[in-house]
Amino acid sequence: MPILAFLILFLGFYALYNTSKKVVLQKNNLVLWIQKHVLISKITGMFCLSISFYLYRVHYGFRSGICIALVALMVVGSLVVLLFPLFTSKKN
Repeated sequence: MPILAFLILFLGFYALYNTSKKVVLQKNNLVLWIQKHVLISKITGMFCLSISFYLYRVHYGFRSGICIALVALMVVGSLVVLLFPLFTSKKN
């Protein structure tokens, strides 16, 4: 269950990350759909984050589940912000 919660957390953060106006955008179908439907993507991203936090709380308990979910969110956030611009940079 923690792996499922981590994947849902990643999907939620990635959806919210791609709705930002400062992000270097990709050209695949999923990202283009997220960019066209910003409100639906933000609602879906927040829903995924809340489901992930709930799954962590159920599995680890209230306090430790929230703490582990926050640590996982920081890990996912830092990896997405650091690594995805590397994949989308233009090669000269």
